[in-house]
Amino acid sequence: MSDTGTNITQIRVNEPVRQFEETATRTINSDESTFSSASGISFETVGATALAPVIDIERLYETLPGSTSQIVRALELLKQAIDFLSEARKSENPMDSDRYVQRAQLALPKLFACRSIGDGFGVIINSLYFAFTNLHGTPLTSDQLNVVWRILRELRTRPVMSLEQGIQHAEELENCGLEVNPPDLGDLLEGYESAE
Repeated sequence: MSDTGTNITQIRVNEPVRQFEETATRTINSDESTFSSASGISFETVGATALAPVIDIERLYETLPGSTSQIVRALELLKQAIDFLSEARKSENPMDSDRYVQRAQLALPKLFACRSIGDGFGVIINSLYFAFTNLHGTPLTSDQLNVVWRILRELRTRPVMSLEQGIQHAEELENCGLEVNPPDLGDLLEGYESAE
């Protein structure tokens, strides 16, 4: 201890140094990572002394029982749909897989009612609804199933997304062979283009 009352750390050659700041927080080497959690919030620290919280989506949009929050309702419905699609991806039997996809599809009209969450949310839900409608009962291919599952997972993680982000996801659906435009609108557009 010095005459000012400060502790002076002795440093030895070729030995890692651990110093404590005034806040009594241990410093971390740049190649070291630590994890901790408290009451449902996880913290990860890499190369710094600040903690970056990783908040679970259910905790982020927590609500009281009986509440009518659209975003909470949408997150619940998205979780159900994602769970059904996960089961469909795992299934070895194509009939069982299609049944799980149909169960996930039932959530789309209820999710449509939550479209005021954001423009991107509405575009994705509408695109999925018309993609299933335009299949006329034909089962999804494994690639299509994986794309739909991934997009819904991302939507659940970030339900409030921009219109541009929603359009990008709709284009991903089209790129895997799903037709996301309403059936009648496509006929109208073809008629309009041929009239020109």
